This record gives sequence, C-alpha cells and structure tokens, in this order.
Amino acid sequence: VFKTYIITERGSELCLIDKHAAHERILFEQLARDYGNVPSQMLLVPVQVNLTAAEKQAVLQNLDLLTDAGIEAEDFGGSTVVVRAVPADVPVDDVEDMIVELAAKLAHGSRDALSEKTEWVLHSISCRAAIKAGDHTSPQELMALAEKILSGEVPPFCPHGRPCVLKLTRKELEKQFGRIV
Repeated sequence: VFKTYIITERGSELCLIDKHAAHERILFEQLARDYGNVPSQMLLVPVQVNLTAAEKQAVLQNLDLLTDAGIEAEDFGGSTVVVRAVPADVPVDDVEDMIVELAAKLAHGSRDALSEKTEWVLHSISCRAAIKAGDHTSPQELMALAEKILSGEVPPFCPHGRPCVLKLTRKELEKQFGRIV
C-alpha cells in the first residue's frame, strides 16, 4: 500500500508492516552480527567527501570503528576523506551523505562508550542501505520482509525505535465496522 506498507494476515490478526523500518531492522541485525567482518564492496570510483575540520578529525580518529562496520576511508588531504569501500547493501549514491552524517555524529556526539558509537554507526548504515518508502519492491522481497518480521527472528521495531509492524485483531476490526459491540 502506498509503495510503503505491506498488509498481511496472520492467524486472527491483520498486520501492517512498514517495509523500510522492517528492512532497516533486518540489515541492522546482520551488520551487528557481522560487525568486525561486515561484507563490503570496493567502489569502482572512490568517493571524495568534503568535511569540516572537526568532522574529518572525528572520522580519522574512528577509522577502526568504520572499518569494522565495512567502510574503508582514508585522509585525502585538505578537508577531504576518500571512501574506497562500503557495506555491500549501501547504494553508491548514498555514500557521500552517509559519510557526512556519520562524521557529524562522530564529531558532535557525546563521549559515548565505544559500543554506543558502534550502535549508531550501524543504525546509520542500515538506514541508508534499507529499501526506501516509495521504492518499487517485488512481491518476493515483500514476502521475505514480512516473513522475517512476523517470525520473530528480529525485534519488531527499527533501530530508531519506530514500530515495524502494527497488528489489529479480527475482533478489533469487526468492532470498527460495527459487526460486534
């Protein structure tokens, strides 16, 4: 529905699934599971990203964190870093925006524990790599997303805390239509 939601029936429930939130959660769980050995793709043309001095310094100080998350970046002189590889699911068109977002968070974030920094780096990567609302998605992809979310394999909320699925029981639906009181 609206190229954003999956509607499915399970038992006596009607389930509405946000395909972006569901895919983001699935990707986040895969990244977290593979952290330190995230499958990455070498970019055919490395991406140059211009940052503020503080952002560039934050990126360079956190190269190990980024490498463990599947991102290969290095100093390119001036205010620029060059990105040579990203996690396999990240579209090339999103690389620059993803690095700018990560750099800003690393530069302006609080002095969080490494595990918290790691978590929001993985959040950002999974959000950028996930199917977007409005994207065309094949019936097979929609079915796979629905099955993973409804199976309980992954938590039913995205890494940012939004629900992936809303459930409405048959009884609640019938009350809405005045079939039962």
